[in-house]
Amino acid sequence: MDKHNSPRPPAGRTAPLAAFMNLAKDAHRCDWERQLNKVLRQLGFSSYLISLGPATPRDTDPLAGLITTFPKRWLDHYRGDGLIDIDPILRHCRRELVPFFWDRERRRARGRSRHFWQQRELYGLRSGLSIPLRYELLRGTLSVALDDTDITEPDAFSNPAVYQLFMLIPYLLAGMSHQLRGPAPPRQDLTPKELDCLYWASAGKTTWEISHILTCSERTIDFHLLNARRKLGSVNRQQAVGAAAAFGLVMPTVTPAVHALKKTTH
Repeated sequence: MDKHNSPRPPAGRTAPLAAFMNLAKDAHRCDWERQLNKVLRQLGFSSYLISLGPATPRDTDPLAGLITTFPKRWLDHYRGDGLIDIDPILRHCRRELVPFFWDRERRRARGRSRHFWQQRELYGLRSGLSIPLRYELLRGTLSVALDDTDITEPDAFSNPAVYQLFMLIPYLLAGMSHQLRGPAPPRQDLTPKELDCLYWASAGKTTWEISHILTCSERTIDFHLLNARRKLGSVNRQQAVGAAAAFGLVMPTVTPAVHALKKTTH
């Protein structure tokens, strides 16, 4: 065949190999998840779910440990309606190694499985692909929702973004292996102000309320909480508070600020 007449590869989104390699590095959880989100968005997958855990989960929460951008309302419905018991994606990815195309399975579904797919469609999760993940004795999945309606299996494999998704797997697992070693010990250089801010945030106080309790500006409170988040490797205020509490860093100690608050409440 004349090389000038050979077919060109189909158009699609790509991501640089360097971005994949960065995912394999050991990093703080928030930085790693931010990099993962960036890579998947570069490939065109803004809606995704990643899980990796024991083959027989012991946690009562079926969504514990997920990394996902799927709609929160769908996740709440999945948990509340007990859809984990009829989830064909989960069942497939625990038993098989080949990819799972949603459209084909959705069209073949009957009974309770059909109900599962109908519920997903209500939340915009109609077409997609799930790739089984394996790491040591752990099982999981990388699932991405596709914008194309009723995309066929041949179409997916001819899409550059999809076959790059398969290339991503070893780098993804290498990065997750670092995260699975357990949370890194929190940095012990949290300042007294950062600890005070975390304490009052754990009590449900807003930035404005904390600024009045600690007699400083709201910008200063946000600054201290942002530094605490970074030191604890957390992606948001709630996660930082949870991490600080888990490591015993946030305790209801009696500080001048606490004394002042007590005086105003008595």
